[in-house]
Amino acid sequence: MKPVTQKSTSLLLSILRAAHCRSTHHHFAIDALPLVGTPAGERLVGHLLRHHHRYLAGAKDPDVRFRDFQNHVIHVDDGYWGGAPRVAHQWYDRMQRYLRTDRWSDAAHAAGVLSHYFTDPIQPLHTAQTPVEKVLHRPIEWSVTKSYASLFGQWQRDPSRTVFQLSDSPGWLGEAILSSARVAHDHYETLLEHYDLKKGRSDPPAGLDNVSRGCFAQLIGLCVTGWARVIERAALDAEQARNKPLPTQGVTLGVVLAGIRVPHQVWIRRVEHGVEQRKIRALIDEFEATGAIEKNLPSELRVMEKVRNIYTREREYNRLRAERQNGSMIRILQADDVKDAANAQADESTTTSPDVIDQQRVTIPFVSPQKGNVRLRVEDDLVDAPSIGKKTAARFAKLGIHTVGEFLASDPAKLADRLATRWITEETLHAWRCQAILMCQLPDMLARDTQLLVGAGFATADSIAKTKLDALHRAIEAYAATYSGRRYLRGAEPPTRDRVDTWIGEAALALVRQKRAVSRMRNAESESDAGSRTDSDQTSRAA
Repeated sequence: MKPVTQKSTSLLLSILRAAHCRSTHHHFAIDALPLVGTPAGERLVGHLLRHHHRYLAGAKDPDVRFRDFQNHVIHVDDGYWGGAPRVAHQWYDRMQRYLRTDRWSDAAHAAGVLSHYFTDPIQPLHTAQTPVEKVLHRPIEWSVTKSYASLFGQWQRDPSRTVFQLSDSPGWLGEAILSSARVAHDHYETLLEHYDLKKGRSDPPAGLDNVSRGCFAQLIGLCVTGWARVIERAALDAEQARNKPLPTQGVTLGVVLAGIRVPHQVWIRRVEHGVEQRKIRALIDEFEATGAIEKNLPSELRVMEKVRNIYTREREYNRLRAERQNGSMIRILQADDVKDAANAQADESTTTSPDVIDQQRVTIPFVSPQKGNVRLRVEDDLVDAPSIGKKTAARFAKLGIHTVGEFLASDPAKLADRLATRWITEETLHAWRCQAILMCQLPDMLARDTQLLVGAGFATADSIAKTKLDALHRAIEAYAATYSGRRYLRGAEPPTRDRVDTWIGEAALALVRQKRAVSRMRNAESESDAGSRTDSDQTSRAA
């Protein structure tokens, strides 16, 4: 790098640190840039500095614009719950697409967003959630923000300072995030124990003692060196994909633009810091008065608590459901099981439809009511079935499956193999078939009703009819409170007790229809056999 360029870069970094950085995420994004040490990485740094306004905006967008709080954490002791690695990979791929197509401003924004998802799990307060942390989370983060310069300087002066290295494995980004979260989580309890809330209220830096300052200094070092390594890797990947180096970008224009924006940025920082200071004081005042935080609980923690509660309930529900089903997956009647199912299950039918896999005639295992208020029939297009949208229906159409009947006549195992997708598994197809059969059997049944029933473990009319109202309603309410249940409801209210009672009654009628159908089928077979014997006897006598 030429001396003039080095001087311009140093000036621009000084301006950005002094006026444009309003949070730790801004500081991480900027302080990592001088640590980039590869030629490709330095070329990418030039573009990030030229478009520093979008780069810094991206570094805060997950909090301010996206409000995506549940995806910037890794709760280590809770099965590594959190979506940071997944979302980080998405933004890394997006940044690569922008770099390959010369969309430098968009690439800078994507890099800023990625820096947020990468560095947040390196902060201990994002690796767990406890009642004490709810009170101390915001004050501690505010103390770190106001102490950032001294903490960063402490790390720089430490001869044994911590640095970040990336692996060469295919999943290096997610691996780096999970590994750094484990390191950060080791400091979780220490930081909560050593923070002085009373001192931090009036003087934020004073809330951190020497122990907590040492912890944060090392973690800041991990953030900036880790992000510097990611920039180097991203630049190398982009140049290999482009099959040529990234173009060199001067920073002179960046210096001019940063200087012009200084008064505005200083004013914004003063306002934001004033608002944050008032929120911290209101939070501490509420805690001292009531011993709890409700009114002034940060929105980040409020959302996180709600999402985590849903996750916890869903995990407990799935555990109980697995115990109830003895570890077996949902089983739906197969097309060739009709005769055995006639004695064991009461929700089969004698409707026939061509099997598009075997090109043979098979029996669909359920009886549709004759009433006109059934919302789904075997002759309907497959896209009308629950859980199957236009794109998924198009996948099935390529295999020759166009109608609900054709779908129900196909073998799930063979169908899963032919689809060859990671997310449409044999178990998923079983669940979809259960939903479609219930919707064909029970009048007025909505798609979301069948999804809730099957999700709650009631996959057949027989199981619905034989379950007491209170038990069935509780099971559906429990499933409706999970993430999957809420996704199926899409803002609608869970079914009422009266509606569930109606389902039980309709399922009982379906059993009656089934018994009659089976009886008719057996009588027809008996008459056919008797007729065959009579014809045989007559033929014998004639002979």
